[in-house]
Amino acid sequence: MNNIYIIAELCGQWGGSVTRAKKMIDQCAQNGADAVKVQLYDTYRMPGKNREKWEYLTMSKGQFLELNDYANQLKIDFFASPFHADRFEWVLEAKLKTNKIASSLLEWDFALCEKMINSNIKTFCSLGKWDEDEMPFDNDNVHYLHCVAKYPHNKEEAIELMPREFSNQLTGYSDHSIGIEACEEAIKRGATVIEKHFTLDHSQQSQTEGAHLCSMNHAELNRLRGK
Repeated sequence: MNNIYIIAELCGQWGGSVTRAKKMIDQCAQNGADAVKVQLYDTYRMPGKNREKWEYLTMSKGQFLELNDYANQLKIDFFASPFHADRFEWVLEAKLKTNKIASSLLEWDFALCEKMINSNIKTFCSLGKWDEDEMPFDNDNVHYLHCVAKYPHNKEEAIELMPREFSNQLTGYSDHSIGIEACEEAIKRGATVIEKHFTLDHSQQSQTEGAHLCSMNHAELNRLRGK
């Protein structure tokens, strides 16, 4: 599976700790991930109630740049899913070569998504919240990922909802199921990009319910890489 581009999502599993995030990047680099990704948002500008309980996961610009530098030292790709225009400006300022549009942003701020696409940065876009027949954008720099926006779900549901085959347009799979079996099935069906949350320990839990359960650890990443 060495021709598969594997993205490890750090998301809530970093727990607001740069030290933990660096350890996660270490394990990702050592076990075959091609890239690590973070999420950039201001919790108080996100939809939903009781946003204060997520405040500890708001990544500062300094933390973002520090983790970018650390990933560069380890020669592993680093990029982000920005949720606000100013956070996308951080991506541009850092001169990242890749960007990610979360499927939820297609609902929340389609205009920002269009701005991201028009920047001509290579862009991955998850389709978990997209229910139209046509793809959201007609741009060569966009690479679409099949996704089930349910955190977590089981492998049977993941495979049942998975397309029969992946294509040049629908290139990959962003997984939120328990285990890596659905990722392995996606690769069999032609996916060339796999994105999955990463955790140091499945037993960890936080207010991000289910985040660690639907994450891969270093051993699963190693297996997915096919080492």
